[in-house]
Amino acid sequence: MDVPLVFEMSNYFYGAVLSAAADQGHMHGSCHSRPFNLVLMAPCQGSQNDGPPIACVYSSETGLWGDLISTTDRCEFVHCNPGILVGNVLYWSSKSVSAESNYLDLDELADDIIEFDLDSQSLALIKGPRGLNYSTTHQIIQLEDGDLGLAILSHGRFEMWQRKVSCHGGATWFLQKTVEIHTILGLPPQVEGSMRGVEILGYDEVNGVMFLFVDTNVYMLQVMSMQSRKLHQSRYANNCHPFTSFYGPAIPDGYGGAEMLQDM
Repeated sequence: MDVPLVFEMSNYFYGAVLSAAADQGHMHGSCHSRPFNLVLMAPCQGSQNDGPPIACVYSSETGLWGDLISTTDRCEFVHCNPGILVGNVLYWSSKSVSAESNYLDLDELADDIIEFDLDSQSLALIKGPRGLNYSTTHQIIQLEDGDLGLAILSHGRFEMWQRKVSCHGGATWFLQKTVEIHTILGLPPQVEGSMRGVEILGYDEVNGVMFLFVDTNVYMLQVMSMQSRKLHQSRYANNCHPFTSFYGPAIPDGYGGAEMLQDM
């Protein structure tokens, strides 16, 4: 399929594949054989990155792209973390970077989060906790009650934030818990004055599992229970991309029906 021209003109754009099921109570990611939607989002329009965010949805049922969806608010970042589904809304935040990296100018970052509502097909910018993008390492998560949450790893601590929306539409971020990272992972405390580098390699929103790179080791962390396990050693912080498989449409000319991509 051809990508809409406006995305080809953007330096960066991001995608997310979701189930197209619309039945009540359906959870995206819980099915594998239904039609799917592909959501593309560009945080800035144009080759000069001077336009507001845009999004567009492709339907495997119709084989067509929908209308372009935009917002009048301009986003303050270009590089994004992978889109995370919370309820029926997709969220993107600024890309997490290690403390040693300087390819992102943190002085230019606001606390923006891009929000795409699948039900209303609307795009908006919301604010994260103050100083979100100065943390350099953070991950949007879904909390147990379905609320939007944030895991922020900064200065040797794991902070969990929750966003609550009032009946009048006002939103407030609350700090739910703060835990020392070495306690979670079963590591000895850091020597006073030193800093332990932590990178988020990936996140599985269906199971609430985060993959962390700490001291040349890769850990798997269950965010709600704070239970962790060391997976393996690695010299490099390679990103993980957990995904849920879908059945493709039946292949004509006698190839024998749908085939399934295997989970990795």
